[in-house]
Amino acid sequence: MRQRESHLRAHILPRSGHEAPHTVNVEALQQFATDLRKVLSRKSVVQILVTVFGILAYAEKCGTLVVKVSLKDLQLGSSTDRKETAYFTIEQATNIIATAKEPYRTLFAIAWNTGLRAGEILALTVADLDFQRKTIRVDKTADDNTREIRQPKTKSSVALLPMPSALETMLRNYLKHLWKSNAGGFLFPNPKGTRPKLGTTL
Repeated sequence: MRQRESHLRAHILPRSGHEAPHTVNVEALQQFATDLRKVLSRKSVVQILVTVFGILAYAEKCGTLVVKVSLKDLQLGSSTDRKETAYFTIEQATNIIATAKEPYRTLFAIAWNTGLRAGEILALTVADLDFQRKTIRVDKTADDNTREIRQPKTKSSVALLPMPSALETMLRNYLKHLWKSNAGGFLFPNPKGTRPKLGTTL
């Protein structure tokens, strides 16, 4: 009871204390709920709306005309506030790849076309590229800090990905004109050619 009185004084009366019950329709309650969600949790908004529904039910019992509205008629958002995942549009990704200097241009192109993580890209070797079958084998990853190569813990971490034609052209050009042979066969080696390069963040 005390909670309902608190909701009435703090949220309901200031907003709709002078409105007639028959004007409290879905649109009005949706706007009310949307405004409340800006400052309150979903749970609190539900509790306030339950109080409103109780008031409307009593008004109807007394013979007042009311609009039938329930929680299922309203959009209250999720129970947890999640930030939307950031992502690049096709235009943004194309511009980034086009303006990047090598080897990052090819590296970014692999990331965009395959969805591989940074460690997986940096662990790629020339032997992982099959231009005949147009595939890229992913079966290892490079440590974020040391660039040591790690084998996958599970078989599900091993994958054979398709190599799109545009990416194939870039890889062939990179290998022919820019890539330097190294002991590890890495696509993006460090200056000594013993491990993948450092200082790359995707």
